Amino acid sequence: MGITAILQRLHLLRSEEWDPPTPLDHLLTDMQSWPLFIIPIHLHFLRLVITHLYHLFLFLRGHAFHPPSHIPPIRVVCISDTHNYELDLAKIPDGEGGLLIHAGDLTDDGSRESIQRQLDWLGEVRRRKGFERVLVVAGNHDGWLDKEGARQVLFGEGSKGDAELTWPEGVQYLDGMAGEGGENGGVMTIEFEGRAKGRRLNVWGWGGVPRCGGPEHAFQYDRASHPWTNRIPVETDILITHTPPRHHLDLGLGCAGLLAELWRVKPKLHVFGHVHWGAGREAVYYDECQRAYESLMARGADVPFPPAFPSIFSFPASVSALSQSASQNRQEPRSKMQEKQKPTNLVNILMLPVYFGLTLSLYFVKVFERVWMDSMDAARVIWHGITAVVWKWVMQGPGSNNGALLVNASVTYGNTGKVINPVQVVEL
Repeated sequence: MGITAILQRLHLLRSEEWDPPTPLDHLLTDMQSWPLFIIPIHLHFLRLVITHLYHLFLFLRGHAFHPPSHIPPIRVVCISDTHNYELDLAKIPDGEGGLLIHAGDLTDDGSRESIQRQLDWLGEVRRRKGFERVLVVAGNHDGWLDKEGARQVLFGEGSKGDAELTWPEGVQYLDGMAGEGGENGGVMTIEFEGRAKGRRLNVWGWGGVPRCGGPEHAFQYDRASHPWTNRIPVETDILITHTPPRHHLDLGLGCAGLLAELWRVKPKLHVFGHVHWGAGREAVYYDECQRAYESLMARGADVPFPPAFPSIFSFPASVSALSQSASQNRQEPRSKMQEKQKPTNLVNILMLPVYFGLTLSLYFVKVFERVWMDSMDAARVIWHGITAVVWKWVMQGPGSNNGALLVNASVTYGNTGKVINPVQVVEL
C-alpha cells in the first residue's frame, strides 16, 4: 500500500476527485515523486491562500448586482440534481410570477418513467407556487433525453421509437445546441405577466458535460474538443447548463471552454449543477482580478519532472536492449554477448551523476519559472482585488455593483444522496 492510499484511508486525502479537497489535498497532489515533491509545496499553498483572498475580495465588494428599483424584480428559483427526489413544496419559495430553473440530473437511472415523474412534479410546483415558467436542461443522468447516445446504450436501439415524454403546461425543455426551446439559436425570450408585467428575459440552455463516465452518461463531450465556442447567443440574460465553468464552484471539474464562452457573452445569471459539493453562489465581474485568479488556477500547482528523470534509475531499458541483442545473436555464446554489453552499462553508471545533475537542474528551472508566473498572477489578484474594494466603497458606494452571478443549484448534499442543500433564489 502506497503512501497515497494510506492517507486516503486515514481521510487525510480525498479518495476521488468528486469529493471536496482536504487541507492536505490543497498542499499535495502527487506523492509519487517522494522526496522531491516537497519542492513545489509552496505553489499549492499559494493557490490555497489566493483562493481565500479572492473570495474575501468578492465578499467585501458586496452583492454582484441589485434588482432595479424603478421596476418590479423577477424572482428566479434555482434547483438541480434532484435525482428522482421531489422536494417538499414548503422548501420552495413562492414564484411570484417568476422562473423555476432545473439545471439537470432530474433522475438517477435516466428512464422515461423517472423523468416523466419529475416533470409531473415540476408541473405541480409551477401551478401551486405561481411560476410563470419552469425551464429544464438535461444532465448526464437523464439518458432518455439523449436520443442519439445514452438512450440507446441504456434502453436499446428500439427505444428510439418509443413514446416520448409528456411535458406539462409551462414546463419547457432547453437544448440550445439542437435549437430546441426557442428561436434564433435556441434563445427563449420570456415576456412576464403578473408582478413583473412588461419585463422580458432571454434564456439559453444546454445540458452537456465534459466526459465523466461511460457511454451510459448522457450529453458528454471531450474537453479538448468542447462544443462551446461561439455557441451561446450574446443577448443571453440567463444561461442554464449542467456543467459548471472551470474554477468556479466546481472542485476543478468544470469546463474551461464554457468559462471562455462566459467571458464572451457575460450573462447576468448562470445556473448549473453537476458537482454536488460545489453548491452555492459566486459573484463574477469579468475584470482583471478574476482574470488573474483564473490564470493562476488554470496553470496547476504540479511541476512535473522532465521525461528523462525516470530513465536515470530505469535499468529495464538496458535489459530490453540486452534481450534484443540476444535474439539477433543467438549463435554467439552468452558470455561473449555479455562482454559486449559491459562497456555500455559502465558508461551508463559513470554518466549517472551527470544525467542526474542535468535533469535536476532542468527541474529547478521549471520550478523557478512556475514560481515567477504564479507570483505575478497572485500579485495581480491582490492588487486588483484591493483596488476593486476601495473603488467600490470609497468612490461609488453601496448598490453600485454591476456584476453577474454564478449559481451551483445542486440540492443533493455531496455524495450522501441526501437532498438537503438550500434552494437558491435570485432577484433580477
